[in-house]
Amino acid sequence: MASLGQLGGVVPYTSYNAKISYIKENRDIIVKFTRAIQKGLDFVNNSDSETIAKAIVNFFPDTSLDDLTKVVDRYKKQDSWPTTTSFSKKSFDHLQEIMTSAGHLDKKVPYEDLIYQIDEK
Repeated sequence: MASLGQLGGVVPYTSYNAKISYIKENRDIIVKFTRAIQKGLDFVNNSDSETIAKAIVNFFPDTSLDDLTKVVDRYKKQDSWPTTTSFSKKSFDHLQEIMTSAGHLDKKVPYEDLIYQIDEK
């Protein structure tokens, strides 16, 4: 047995969608939201497993702190969390390959058609 996370490679399974008009009209909200997500990524990538487990244990009332610490440790050892909110064309294409082979996507969408880079300055 092996972890799907380890075998699957880099998959941008979490993304956020907004219309271009919303992004342009609400630039500050988009920037703040992106910074908040990055802050969370920084926390999980720069904290030890027990610290992370203590921060999230209330969200898992049926799981002991010890078990949750072990789960977080496994995620850290697998390098499961990205370090940045951005994802590459390669990982996006990989996600589409998974979706296509599972029958959830009829055809691939060009990376350039869905990615909108916002200048945070």
